[in-house]
Amino acid sequence: MANTQNLVGFFLVVILAASMFNTNILVSGGKHEDKIKYTYCTDTLCSDSYLPHMCFFDCTSKRFQTGTCIVPSPNAPLRCCCGNL
Repeated sequence: MANTQNLVGFFLVVILAASMFNTNILVSGGKHEDKIKYTYCTDTLCSDSYLPHMCFFDCTSKRFQTGTCIVPSPNAPLRCCCGNL
């Protein structure tokens, strides 16, 4: 019986610790995304054959820190845009 109580106590401590670390990761990730400045958009349109990870590779090969498919302005198509943090 004592082994079961110890196991349950340990399990609860692990769940508590995991939930605390998960909250910190989510909070820091939100602040990180706000700092990205997309300064260059390519002529390449994003589609089913040109995916965000391909855009990221193209942008990093052009010496940008990041890149993804976004809508650069209202009524514009989805484009590959590059930026820095």
